[in-house]
Amino acid sequence: MENAERLFEEYREHLKSEVVRLVSYMKLYRHINEKRTDRLAEMNIAPSFFQVTLDALFSAIVLWVDKLLGKRSERGFINYLSFVENNIGIFAISELKRRKNYPDGHWMLNRKAITYQTVVKHRKQIAALESLPHFSFRRDKFHAHFDKDYFFDRSKLGNDAPIKWSDLAAVIEVMDEILNHYSAAYDGNVYHLEPLNICDIDHLLEILHQYKENQKR
Repeated sequence: MENAERLFEEYREHLKSEVVRLVSYMKLYRHINEKRTDRLAEMNIAPSFFQVTLDALFSAIVLWVDKLLGKRSERGFINYLSFVENNIGIFAISELKRRKNYPDGHWMLNRKAITYQTVVKHRKQIAALESLPHFSFRRDKFHAHFDKDYFFDRSKLGNDAPIKWSDLAAVIEVMDEILNHYSAAYDGNVYHLEPLNICDIDHLLEILHQYKENQKR
């Protein structure tokens, strides 16, 4: 039991770090794209920087989604759920009570116990992500390896494996639910997965905007 607890805490911490990394990539990627609506002229002062940044972020998103949620990953949410299933005893409500020294009747103990059906439900949530095959396809055909068809015709990727903004949001929602569900059951800890400082780039674009406005005077 003690070894399983130590391993879970280590697994949770590393998984949380990678989830925050991916969420940061996704949120920054979307934010920069959205800033094009009112700060495109400012971005065009350094177009290569912003385009390379967007390309790098998208490539990282594809790779990290596949690493965290793909079936082939040796670590990630599929394995995380297997760990929970194999060590389900550490998530018992009585173990939460012991770890936190909660008194009888504490509100944190008023929760459903983790069961095998809980794990099955979360596996189904991952499988229900319609975009997962598209992320995996893009990884295999372009971002991790070059497939000859897609190497010579980049537009085919967008047609054969489209990725929408709603797909990124759905991935974040599932990761948040699974990571925090077992974390809360284990010791009551819930992680806020919103990255910090995504809007820092706005300050830079505002400086460029003011510079361009001053040049007009």
